[in-house]
Amino acid sequence: MVMGVHAIRELLVHAPSRLLKIYTVRPSGDRKSDLLALCQDKGIPIVFSSLDELTKMAGSDSHQSFVAHVKGREFLDAKEFFQKIGDQENCLVLMTDQIFDPQNFGALMRCAECLGASALIWSKNRGTDLTPTAAKASCGASEILPLLRVSNLADTAEQFKKEGFEVIASLLDPKAESAFTFRFAPRTLLIVGSEGEGIQPLLQKKSDRLIYIPMAGKIESLNVAQAASVLLTLWKCSGGCSARSG
Repeated sequence: MVMGVHAIRELLVHAPSRLLKIYTVRPSGDRKSDLLALCQDKGIPIVFSSLDELTKMAGSDSHQSFVAHVKGREFLDAKEFFQKIGDQENCLVLMTDQIFDPQNFGALMRCAECLGASALIWSKNRGTDLTPTAAKASCGASEILPLLRVSNLADTAEQFKKEGFEVIASLLDPKAESAFTFRFAPRTLLIVGSEGEGIQPLLQKKSDRLIYIPMAGKIESLNVAQAASVLLTLWKCSGGCSARSG
């Protein structure tokens, strides 16, 4: 299930074939009427339900009166991803560790998609999964961005190293380099962790370099999605780009 006006609209634009059915209440506003018109143009069945029924379907009351039944996402494994990018030189992949808040997870997918990351990786054992809440927070990015849902982040980081990726961990550490003077490798695997749990020690050991964002204010750290947005923006400004296909 995917919920929310923005997430469903992005699916209609970028991947309408994944939409199987739309559940909603009778429209009462122009924006929602426009969305229903788009669904009808694409030939997607519409079922009118009550707000309570929508909340039960989505497991949340943040659905904005729209819930979509979609075809399940296909996740890539590392080997499939390497085949997909081929010889692409400039490539950044975002790896998330111990992100338990679905809102943060969705925001990370959104900034990764918007700022040109080639994929996002997360562990199915250490954090939240791709829930309707995370999909809504991603504003549709969860249905567009290539995703790798893996069992072991450390092993996956090692696979990326073998494919010529430099592994960078975002970490407050005396050995970390300032993000403002950091030179990104053409192929970069960037790891971010939650404010509370951080990045697990084994994954830190797999990292080739550490990076941090110097703070100018009194608060010493950013939310993980905000920090990822800053780092991805700096990567793009340094010449990084992505050429995702498909």
